[in-house]
Amino acid sequence: MRKLHPGGFTLIELMVTLAVLAVLMAAAIPAFVDFRERAAVRGAGAELVSFWANAKLEAVKRDTPVTVVLRKTASGAMCLGASTTGSACACENANACDVAQFPADSLAASQAEWRGATMVGNPTLGPTDTDGDGVATIDQHGYLTSAADVGGMTLQSPGQQAFRLRFYVDRWARPMLCAPTNSPRTLSDYASRTCAP
Repeated sequence: MRKLHPGGFTLIELMVTLAVLAVLMAAAIPAFVDFRERAAVRGAGAELVSFWANAKLEAVKRDTPVTVVLRKTASGAMCLGASTTGSACACENANACDVAQFPADSLAASQAEWRGATMVGNPTLGPTDTDGDGVATIDQHGYLTSAADVGGMTLQSPGQQAFRLRFYVDRWARPMLCAPTNSPRTLSDYASRTCAP
């Protein structure tokens, strides 16, 4: 008569399996954190470029100048707004901008839409100031109304050894993303596109 072997795993087999899984997870966590940080800053950069392109399109379509604001509040929250009023709209308030705003809800409740990315320093769009606002106007032909409006802002991923990405608008109101020269870590696809900090 054959002796039946009971099903299941021995304690040693289970311990070896758990040890192998622990080693694999320890190796994968840094790569996952880097992926998450790169995705956060790329997503925020793509949102900026898309928002700017939409504001430029609306200026041409409506045949009227559109004023764009990049705002950083005292708490570090950030928002974008576009309006036809001739001045910067209060993008931190819901429904304050007549063309578009991002995030669309109240500022405090919607910072998660930036995926943890933050603004480094103040925006340089428009005349340089220290109030946390970058303001520029796009004319009805799709160009900046003043050469002094050239500039942008720098985004940073949420980690400790962060990736940075610079959003920049040139005289012809063309948005671009590039790697600032003072970035702790550079995104590989932006390594050849450097710009001033």
